[in-house]
Amino acid sequence: MPEVCTTASELSPAFFERNSSTLTEEARSSLEENADILSQCPNLSVRIEGYAAPGERNTASLSEDRSEAAADFYQNHGVPVTRTMTGGQGQVEGMTSKKGGTRQYRRADSIPEREGDGM
Repeated sequence: MPEVCTTASELSPAFFERNSSTLTEEARSSLEENADILSQCPNLSVRIEGYAAPGERNTASLSEDRSEAAADFYQNHGVPVTRTMTGGQGQVEGMTSKKGGTRQYRRADSIPEREGDGM
């Protein structure tokens, strides 16, 4: 088993356009890297947490849709549904700067969990 299977503590996030749960090319690229790791590591499952930025519409359902979009991508790339768990976290609370914007809030995080870690 590759070392990453025992050391991975985070996977790449997938970022979304405003008010959208459609995967961008950038998001697909990140998720593809994650799917490669998951396919090498049968001991890893992934908890996918979707988030929405302040000011987006229907933040609860949007964040859930984002987590589901990432899960669907994984399943379409060979990760069994039994190794994915999704959840929408709603709107992220926090301050944004004009320069940074809200991009960092419009995302789905993929959190790896090893067998026996409580998933």
